[in-house]
Amino acid sequence: MNRGGTFGIVGAYGATGRVVASELWKSCGGEILIGGRDLGKGKALAAEFDGKASAVQLDILDAYSLDDFCGRCSIIVNCAGPVRVLEDHVAQAAFRRRCHYIDAAGMSMVKERMLPHSWELEDLGLSFVISAGWMPGISELLPVYAEARARARMDTIDSLLVYFGDSGEWSTNALCDGAWYIRQLGLRRAGYFRKGEWTRAKMSESFRRVDLDDPVGPGRFAMFSTPELNEVGRRLNHLDLFTYTYLSGFRTALATTVMALLPLPEGWRVRLLRDVFRRNRLPVDGFVAAQIFGGFQGRRVTLHVQIVFKERRDYWIHGAALATVARMVSEGKAVRAGVHFLADAVDPIAFMSELRKAGVEQTEKFDLE
Repeated sequence: MNRGGTFGIVGAYGATGRVVASELWKSCGGEILIGGRDLGKGKALAAEFDGKASAVQLDILDAYSLDDFCGRCSIIVNCAGPVRVLEDHVAQAAFRRRCHYIDAAGMSMVKERMLPHSWELEDLGLSFVISAGWMPGISELLPVYAEARARARMDTIDSLLVYFGDSGEWSTNALCDGAWYIRQLGLRRAGYFRKGEWTRAKMSESFRRVDLDDPVGPGRFAMFSTPELNEVGRRLNHLDLFTYTYLSGFRTALATTVMALLPLPEGWRVRLLRDVFRRNRLPVDGFVAAQIFGGFQGRRVTLHVQIVFKERRDYWIHGAALATVARMVSEGKAVRAGVHFLADAVDPIAFMSELRKAGVEQTEKFDLE
């Protein structure tokens, strides 16, 4: 197979990988190479794409197998998991074989382990985009996009509040990663970023009840952040950044506290986290909303920006985001070389425009008091 213009999808016959393959098939001219342990599943998926895709057997934990796979590709999209088991194996193989690399990992370990190669990757013109999916990924991109939009319409910007939530069905691998991350994070004092510096929050700031209008509506939220959002908070050092996750009730808070404090068996942690999402009972599958408060010509103004995921299209938005990054890289559109989270790798205005073309629902409202 010709290496030039070839997208290699690792874990392609999983829920996210199928969406990535489908989106790339619809929007790109390059070949698609499907990699996974089950060659039969890979060939069955490849057959859906009119000869534009092929499949090979791939053992993700075997360096020789990974190197052979990456050697056939120019862009690697990693949809495999759990990340706490795979760690940075796929990213390292992409680096060895000089491929662009995109993943939805949401685990800072991948970025941290690849950062020593960032200068070399920049010199090679290679983009390694980490956390390029839904949550994290778009949940960090939206506030950066909202801030860029606000700068064009406001004289001053005081604060940015981000709300996000998910009530979709996560895969077991994703739940394993989520439960592992909560355990690693432990119980930490709630905080926010005041002009780029992390600051402890007051109890009154730690929990909020907010009405985000249709289709999300009212809900309770607890202060929570991710490594990706923390990076955004340090970057946007001219405002105060508050980030909140949806909280369905006391049982949800209790479940996450138990996972953070107790060394429970993995199976128990996965069941607890699955119950958290099922109890969320949101009117949508997932959302990210940003509210920016500032001033314009001496009057107080607010910018509301929101992305909503609904209709139970399993993992569609994850795959759409990954495929959008891969397509932009293949077309030579602006994606920074080196190792970056999504919000730092792309121009937020341009990327949001590409997401809308892919079908992602995004709304904006500007209120002048």
